[in-house]
Amino acid sequence: MTRKTFKRIAVLLLIGMLAIGILGGCSEKTETGDSAAQGERPEKVLVIGYDRDAEILDTIKTAWYSDALIYIHDRLVSRDYNFSYKPGLAERWDVSEDGLTWTFYLRKGVKFHDGTDFTAEDVKWTIDTIKDPDTGSPFRGDLEAIKEVEVVDDYTVKVVLNYPFPNLLFNLSNTAAGIHPANAYEKYGDDYGKKIVIGTGPYKLEDWVRGDKIVLVKNEEYNWGPEWMSNRGPALIDKIVLRVIPDESSRIMEMEVGGIHILRNVPEAHIEKLENNPDVTVYKEPATKLGYLAYATDKKPFTDVRVRRAINHALNREEIIQFVFRGVGEEAYGYLPPALKDEYLEESKDLGYHYDPEKAKQLLAEAGYPNGFEATLSADNSSKSSKLAEIVQSQLRDVGINAKIQLYDSASYVAMLKEGKQELFIREYSWPNADILDWFLLSSQFPYPNHSRWVDDKTDEMIKYAATRPTWGERAEAYKEVQRYLIDQAVWAPMYIPKQIIAVRKEVKNFKYHPWMLQYNDGFDLDIK
Repeated sequence: MTRKTFKRIAVLLLIGMLAIGILGGCSEKTETGDSAAQGERPEKVLVIGYDRDAEILDTIKTAWYSDALIYIHDRLVSRDYNFSYKPGLAERWDVSEDGLTWTFYLRKGVKFHDGTDFTAEDVKWTIDTIKDPDTGSPFRGDLEAIKEVEVVDDYTVKVVLNYPFPNLLFNLSNTAAGIHPANAYEKYGDDYGKKIVIGTGPYKLEDWVRGDKIVLVKNEEYNWGPEWMSNRGPALIDKIVLRVIPDESSRIMEMEVGGIHILRNVPEAHIEKLENNPDVTVYKEPATKLGYLAYATDKKPFTDVRVRRAINHALNREEIIQFVFRGVGEEAYGYLPPALKDEYLEESKDLGYHYDPEKAKQLLAEAGYPNGFEATLSADNSSKSSKLAEIVQSQLRDVGINAKIQLYDSASYVAMLKEGKQELFIREYSWPNADILDWFLLSSQFPYPNHSRWVDDKTDEMIKYAATRPTWGERAEAYKEVQRYLIDQAVWAPMYIPKQIIAVRKEVKNFKYHPWMLQYNDGFDLDIK
């Protein structure tokens, strides 16, 4: 090394050391030094992983309810850990003797994120806007029973019904019923639901980078959380980041290394791997979910009930549970899961179609397909659905039905169903109410979300009868009759009832399983180290 070279290296080292010192000083000052000196605690950030992004951050217009919306908006009614209806933005309510008028008494002192007061006018505007056909709200049908909303005074509102409707509380507790400030569309224009969204919830929208993340910051003014929560606000966590990670393996890896703290809907194939990680706890709890094989019932050969029954008999559900779910889950024969205790049809298994390939072949022959037929079997491209598609394909082949598998990403799958290109297809729903049958099977829902394209007057009549019973008990019994009819007609081929599988990292504190609205927990009581 020459003297000149040595001097050059020495100078570079000195510059480097100075640079490190400066940067280190800056880093220390901005990240910890000042905070420590001033006694400030570091920002608490919770990161949750998802496989898909929101469509639009507007509860009125979206058909896909991003979890962000339940943090941003409060609803008139909330539900506790036992599924009981509790006060939300309405501190109480009463019902007239004929069941046609519900009076809601609203909380005072509640403010929207833009600083305006929450009043009865906001409730009326929200419900009226949902019901307005020009809005095009997917939630409109759920509020069909509402005749009108009357503002009694600033903090009292009457909801007048066309007919008794005991399911009103359920609908008003849903994410879709989040309350917006009156005239939000006129005030915020086209940016509403994209760059701006205003609620009264524990978190406010800070940023939405489509396809990447939604960032929420806590509402410091919040102090009107549901009374059944330990913390009624402000939230304990400063910021929630909803990260979109479409690739399943990448989501699991991020969970393992701490890139995300909570992962819902963990694929069964990854349970063991996560359970072996000492930093992660995996919860496997009863779910209000059901998985099924469906078919376009308005296309041949699925127009023939004998073909639909043959497909049901072709499925070996026990094999499916073991092969796809590694034994975590149970076989399904009816249209609702047992978690819906009031409406679940206990005799579903007795009435349903059990594995009987010979019976399936016989039914196909009677229907004019002694050699079976060919069809496309569609599914989303998750590891679970692709495995499901493989085993269903194999079981159908055994009775002569040759199915060609076609996999889609989430958005493309929905688009395909909306276009009506499906033949055989695999679906799973998650919903805690019998009105999921209305959503998927009423003729008025054709062609989407009635993706099985079931247009049947008797089904319409039975569902509408059930939905308008005067009491919850009568309603539940009427929905059981609907299920008996659907099983007889083999409208779907129910396959499995999965568990709700959630992975939670050790940094998360106060996690408590909620059977449906896990987000309530996240928004208030949840904390992070």
